[in-house]
Amino acid sequence: MMNSEFILELISVFHTGPVEPGSCLQKLVGNVPTGVILKDVSLEIHGGELMAILGSKGSGKRALLEVISRRAQGPTRGQILLNHVPMSLRLFQDSCGYVTYKTQLLEGLTAKHTLEYAAKLSLSSKIGSSVRCGRVRQVLADLALTQVANRPVEQLTPSEYRRLVIGVQLIKDPLVVLLDEPAWGLDPLNTYFVISILSNHAKKYNRIIIITMEKPRSDILPFLDRVTYLCLGDVVYTGSTRHMIDYFRSIGFPCPELENPLMYYLCLSTVDRRSRERFIDSNNQIAALVEKFKVEGGPYRKYSGPPPDVDLSEHKVPLSAYGRPGILSTMLALLGRGYTMMFPCSYVGIEHLFFRIFLLPAFFFLLWNFYWQLEWSLSG
Repeated sequence: MMNSEFILELISVFHTGPVEPGSCLQKLVGNVPTGVILKDVSLEIHGGELMAILGSKGSGKRALLEVISRRAQGPTRGQILLNHVPMSLRLFQDSCGYVTYKTQLLEGLTAKHTLEYAAKLSLSSKIGSSVRCGRVRQVLADLALTQVANRPVEQLTPSEYRRLVIGVQLIKDPLVVLLDEPAWGLDPLNTYFVISILSNHAKKYNRIIIITMEKPRSDILPFLDRVTYLCLGDVVYTGSTRHMIDYFRSIGFPCPELENPLMYYLCLSTVDRRSRERFIDSNNQIAALVEKFKVEGGPYRKYSGPPPDVDLSEHKVPLSAYGRPGILSTMLALLGRGYTMMFPCSYVGIEHLFFRIFLLPAFFFLLWNFYWQLEWSLSG
């Protein structure tokens, strides 16, 4: 697992799971409608690369992340290998990270405190405090959060908040990072900024980063080393982004000039539901594209670009390789985090402290005084 060249491989992965949320009664009796969500998915991604999984709603993007992270509900078959080692839940938790698009941070902590306690809760007790502090400073710098390090999380902008959420996972130096819609709700400029930071992180530290996106913009194309198009669980294309346009041109689907290639081929990989005729035609076309890639897509899927032109000697052994913190260290970190939230030194924290110490007792005094007067008047 400690090679300088990391590789994540999916080989003929099928997954069956819930296709509808289901009612409470269906969940209780285990009768939620299920179906095949991922169908014969094979792909690979190397260290130093950023891959985007693209597809419309219901294409299986999130399910693919859940399967890789071993969180998916329902049977999965096929192989998921990290450096030729089968991916287990324990291996993923130890060596990888997963950022969901709905992740919430604890209020009452600053950005720096958030990363400090994330480091204490994820890095091994064998790692010294100086290394942990250095890691926190490095992540703050990599995510352009140094200037807001002492700002409470509730006062961060949406972009800063999102970058901090990502930082909580990056703090343990994972080999693989999965991000579900990392730019969800951000404006185009901040979307570009976040994707560029992720691309830089992958290349700087030789890590693997996989993101999902529903509406990719053309300006992020240079940051994507690989792209995977999914439609209803089938792979329409997966491989090098630089060869994507050539592949589709070779099978008769050139991208028009002045078009966004990412969106153009995303639309090509999406079933058209505007009418019955269009649904049938688009469905048949996508089925043909899926079969075409199974026959001719092998070289594109396995293509590996040139090695990153950076010194990777200091990043060969990730911090996550040293294991998890001990039980005592975890308990102390949780207690320390709770204390910091209860008695923070920021302006907002002082307000919260004032509320807890003075306003609540005053409220109970007024309540007691009201009932005492009521009892006195009734007895009189």
